[in-house]
Amino acid sequence: MDYIFNKKMETLNRKKLKDLQLERLQQTVHRVYETVPFYTKAFKQFDVTPADIKALDDIKKLPFTTKDDLRKNAPFGMMTISLENCIELHASSGTTGVPVTVCYTHNDMEVWSEVMARCLSMSGLTKKDIFQNPIPYGTFTGAFGFHYGAQRIGALVIPSGQGQSERQIKLMDYYGTTFLSGVASYAMRLGQVAVEIGLDPKKLHVRNGLFGAEMFTSGLKKRIMDNWDMDVHDIYGLTEMCGPGVSTDCDQHDGLHLWEDHFLVECVDPITLEPVGVEEEGEIVLTTISKEGMPLLRYRTRDIAMFYDQGMCSCGRTHVRHSMIKGRSDDMVIIRGTNIYPGQIESVLMNNSLVGGNWRMVLNTENDIDMLTVEVETKERLSSTDTEQLSIKLKGDIQSVIVFTPRVDVLPPNTIRETGLKAKRVIDNRKKD
Repeated sequence: MDYIFNKKMETLNRKKLKDLQLERLQQTVHRVYETVPFYTKAFKQFDVTPADIKALDDIKKLPFTTKDDLRKNAPFGMMTISLENCIELHASSGTTGVPVTVCYTHNDMEVWSEVMARCLSMSGLTKKDIFQNPIPYGTFTGAFGFHYGAQRIGALVIPSGQGQSERQIKLMDYYGTTFLSGVASYAMRLGQVAVEIGLDPKKLHVRNGLFGAEMFTSGLKKRIMDNWDMDVHDIYGLTEMCGPGVSTDCDQHDGLHLWEDHFLVECVDPITLEPVGVEEEGEIVLTTISKEGMPLLRYRTRDIAMFYDQGMCSCGRTHVRHSMIKGRSDDMVIIRGTNIYPGQIESVLMNNSLVGGNWRMVLNTENDIDMLTVEVETKERLSSTDTEQLSIKLKGDIQSVIVFTPRVDVLPPNTIRETGLKAKRVIDNRKKD
């Protein structure tokens, strides 16, 4: 059943939604121009003033904001108000560089818990649920976003935190957890651990899950659904916006609804930065239009997706829908002149019933030629003959997607070492010029 947390705003007609966006955009533009030196300077360079923003399409007159801009002005140079008016600080995981710091006002926290409550409700969470949150509590936004949203709905929250997988399973069994959050690859890992300690995931009480923090394919989504006998939803977000809570898929599982009353979205070619057409892949660009502490204009997320032709979703929500995240423009690797996203490899692997949930791409240089090795774990230990046959099968299947033939190393379960909250899918050991 598809629950709607805030029916008035989630089903607002498109004209009223656009009018609200313009009003909030204009307020945001004025605020950053007057209070953030970075934007004051950028506006002058682009020869634009807040008065020039008369329609939503005028957003194209404004400068883009990048993660490098945030790092150069870290930790508090992008703030619009003083720290004494903020009540919470979070930071990105810093996996690709210096962590990005974001401070929240009381109203920012209200908005964050609201959009998270919408996402969780859309995924089936109600006040009757027992909600387990196996995400690290700390400056990383993930755990707190889910926690605040679940509390806003009124669910009973188990703040189980990161790791200790066997303990996580025992908590689920003991307390009767009905709803699980976290990262898709870790949900797969928990399912494996349950089997290892003699518990069938399907016989636990977990019937819904909402997973984010990393890209995951429809194949992995289906694998989790089958392993746990649960409905699985995908959540998208990033620290620079609020954390998780930017968008989620409804029960139609036909795209993620993005909350347009809080985020103005564009989709552009990551090279030319020109808008792409409807249902054409591009980079998601987001502008916060209700944020007080650290509003951002035209933030380049580097996340690649496509947006669907706007039409009333059968769930009743009017907010625009986008595809699952294909990957990040900066995660794309070029091997022998071919552009490859990790998601392309994962789509192939997850369609094979012998394959487990853990895998990675390892890139090396041999005789000045780039080589790709795909390391993949099996669900169960296989004989040497079955291992060889699986390797041959996967080589062919992957070659049909990426043009050239990779090496495929088929490994026993639990061989690839865990690297933290997010699975590290690409290991690039190639010689650098």
